[in-house]
Amino acid sequence: MKFNYATKRLTNYEYQRNVLLGFNGILLVLLLIMSLCLFFKKEKVIVLPPEVKRGFWVSGNQFSREYLEDMASFFLHLSLDVNQSNFIYNSEILMRYADTESGNYLRQKFVRDKEKLKKNDASTTFDIKELKVFPDKNIVRAEGFLNRYIGSKRIQKSKEIYEVKFKAYQGRLFFKEMKRVEKKNEK
Repeated sequence: MKFNYATKRLTNYEYQRNVLLGFNGILLVLLLIMSLCLFFKKEKVIVLPPEVKRGFWVSGNQFSREYLEDMASFFLHLSLDVNQSNFIYNSEILMRYADTESGNYLRQKFVRDKEKLKKNDASTTFDIKELKVFPDKNIVRAEGFLNRYIGSKRIQKSKEIYEVKFKAYQGRLFFKEMKRVEKKNEK
């Protein structure tokens, strides 16, 4: 009698074990499917600036026009609105966003520019008039007026076009290069 009872309990335990193993197998298959879906899913991330004027989005290595515009104007400000007192701070912030390939070049350029500003007691400001965004290439062209000063006296105002290039890597935008495309002296 005890043998029949033990056999019955053993078959009940085997049944419970098999049900739980089947349930765990189903969960494992679902987990693998969800993991594969996450690897191939392109997520759209909404990015908000410190001062919320408009929303941006980032999807993979594609960025919204607004985000590229704001980042380009930010980098132009850091690079071209400089004087002796804010140059070191601006260059440090710019280096945080710099692409690793262009980092050494930028450091050397900042050292040269710092010496030039210090030697001449110079400063510059850039007033942006128009931004043209090329989102497929991660390039922004900025047209505006560059003012050069020695001391407190403006010595030159020129209409210039700068091109800001970005590099996208794993959903992040890095500053790659900024170069002057065109220059026209006015005063």
